[in-house]
Amino acid sequence: MSWVWWLAAPFAVAGFGILLLLMGFGHLFGGRVGRAAGHFLGGVPMAVVGLAAGLLGLNTQTYSRLSHEGPVAEVMVKAVDPANSRYLVTVHRLDGSAETPPCTLQGDEWALSGRVQKWKPWANMLGLDATYSLDQLSNMYFTAARATGKPITSCDLGGAAPEIDQYVPPGWLAWLSDQSYSVDRRFGSANYMPLADGAAYKVVITQSGFNAEPDNDAARTANDKRG
Repeated sequence: MSWVWWLAAPFAVAGFGILLLLMGFGHLFGGRVGRAAGHFLGGVPMAVVGLAAGLLGLNTQTYSRLSHEGPVAEVMVKAVDPANSRYLVTVHRLDGSAETPPCTLQGDEWALSGRVQKWKPWANMLGLDATYSLDQLSNMYFTAARATGKPITSCDLGGAAPEIDQYVPPGWLAWLSDQSYSVDRRFGSANYMPLADGAAYKVVITQSGFNAEPDNDAARTANDKRG
């Protein structure tokens, strides 16, 4: 919570400066011009500098929350039948959820998709980062022409529904979130990367959705070839 001090200290200085200004007006109305001038000379710069520093700290904190990334999963690929583009893909979740069994995909790329709930900027500033639920892992091909007539393969990543869903009517949690005016929008998000033997990838969640990146040489080589 060190960011609190970056906001509290400047605003405290600004508050003290404003207090000096108010005391200055009190002296002025009381006919004590000399004391009023002294309070004005000390209060005005203190209030201005404090407010400026506080707003700068607030802006910096907002930027840091809006650019925050959180780990979602590690994706490992192992070739099963390279001649027919079949791969075993393991998704190791990093969000504490139950592990999912390895998935066999046939294609050129894997695609991880899910639902994302994005909060309003003021909620990000207070520490609410984008939340998500994974949906499925599926296959993709480099081109639509190459995909014609090819099979669609996919595996479920959703897992069991949260226990609270047994007691709360469908849609109520989303409705309560909407009434708090803290939710910006909800949307589907997906990322894809090449299937290559031995490739490892890292998936993170940003305030704008999922983002995947190569995590070893095999993955980087495959991604570079994809262009």
